[in-house]
Amino acid sequence: MKTQCGPELMALAKEIGNFIQYWGFKKIHGQIWTLVFLSKQPLNSTIITKKLNVSKALVSLAIKDLLFYKVIEVVEKKNKEIYFRSNPDIYSVIQHVLKTRETVMLEKIMKTHEDFKSTNPCAAEFKIDSDKIEELGFMIMAAQGTLQNLISNDLEKT
Repeated sequence: MKTQCGPELMALAKEIGNFIQYWGFKKIHGQIWTLVFLSKQPLNSTIITKKLNVSKALVSLAIKDLLFYKVIEVVEKKNKEIYFRSNPDIYSVIQHVLKTRETVMLEKIMKTHEDFKSTNPCAAEFKIDSDKIEELGFMIMAAQGTLQNLISNDLEKT
């Protein structure tokens, strides 16, 4: 089996990796997903490592993340190798990421905002506009509401 990909595939995987990195994931996540998504057959970590010319440890950690976020799935295990394919339901992947990552971030922001609002620790050294504190709270709640709406509604293919 030929293990080296052409430069065009590697360039595509790199650019998708850059895009995924922009959204807060690691570049390697996008590179692995690209290979797994485009492959006609399931891939194992050995093949991915060779094709991307990266360390086994990097691929192993990234695969663990991709499985956690349900971006890829295990399809078979043979000869101590686990084979993966991309999750065909990209909309459920997006919803899962929003639930497990963005929801947690917004909850932390809301808690931190509430703590700040109740203590206002910099009142003596820095004048804080109390109306802006309230406005910020409304923005956070609006973001939470929008996110919950996205998560609770079935995303439909357009």
